[in-house]
Amino acid sequence: MSLTFLIILALTAAITFLVVMAAVSLVIHKNAVARRQRIQRRLTEEYAVALTEMLMTELPSLPATAPSSARFRQYESLLEPIKKQLQSLSRRRRRIHRTALLEVMLDYAQDLTGEAADRVVYAAYSLDYVQELIAELKSRQWYSRAQAARDLGVIGAKRAIGGLTAALEDDHPDVRFQAIQALIVLVGADALRTIFRVGGRLSTWNMMGLSVIVLRFKEDVVPHLIEGLYAADQSFVLFCIEMLAEIGFVSAVEPLRRIATDYPNVVVRAKAIEALGRLGDERAEPLLLKNASNPYPVMRLRALQALRKVGSPAALPVLEERLREGPLEEKIAAARAMARTGREGRTVLERMRKEEGTLAAAAAVQVLEELSIGGSA
Repeated sequence: MSLTFLIILALTAAITFLVVMAAVSLVIHKNAVARRQRIQRRLTEEYAVALTEMLMTELPSLPATAPSSARFRQYESLLEPIKKQLQSLSRRRRRIHRTALLEVMLDYAQDLTGEAADRVVYAAYSLDYVQELIAELKSRQWYSRAQAARDLGVIGAKRAIGGLTAALEDDHPDVRFQAIQALIVLVGADALRTIFRVGGRLSTWNMMGLSVIVLRFKEDVVPHLIEGLYAADQSFVLFCIEMLAEIGFVSAVEPLRRIATDYPNVVVRAKAIEALGRLGDERAEPLLLKNASNPYPVMRLRALQALRKVGSPAALPVLEERLREGPLEEKIAAARAMARTGREGRTVLERMRKEEGTLAAAAAVQVLEELSIGGSA
């Protein structure tokens, strides 16, 4: 038997052994994972029953003058069986049980209100979950910090407000956004003042999520959005402009006029011009007419588009000048604004459509056709 054959045989045997061992390890790992999942499900069911019993137990009524501590002593008596069970376990098993119990508490907390919610909040404090989650806000793993911020908001842990405020300056955007959501749950619309002052840059996805939250407050949030126009972070300023336009509260007109005039960034100024158009308040017309001749193309275009909502016949000379002299996009925006000024504007468009061979005439024709089809440009 040659040496080469023996080497090949040995290698084959070694590879076969490794493959078998890998397969056995995989089976063992899958069984272990399945076992842990079964244990977790069983514990979750057990603690769901225990927590339901704690929530459903009727407590003796207390006099109106009784201190809060009297109610807390009653809650503590309800928690006693759960605490005794946890204390009887080894450290490793206690950790597994506490994880299952927290999962149940978070699930319940999302749907409870009133006194039942107070019981869950007290349990979270008494079982030291709140303190643990506050400490987790400083974890090295961003996903652990984000989860802790979310859980603190779900539980309703007001003691965490300081830690969550600090998390607004976290390096990771998901942590910042979870902290924002938690603070709004804990503090309400007033949290936006702090969020706009210290919050880090918002991603597009975060802005979408925050806008859904903000719109729930409607006019109650307008003062905070106006204050947010002067936030240090430009993304927050843009967000506040968009929300003010979406809510449509006319008290925002004057602050938006100041932003459109004085803000150092042209993108923000253009966004303010757009918002003024969406608000449709005639007080914005002088500023819009002025910006229709702005040296920045984006400012001119946004002003012309806004005049479509607030322009009066007094705007016609400026609109006609941009229809004749501006690039094609501005010509069309000016023509549409003209059409919305009424009979005078349509008369100008009819006259200009006869100037064949010019882009101004083409824009006038397009807008007049839009009017005949849809009734408005």
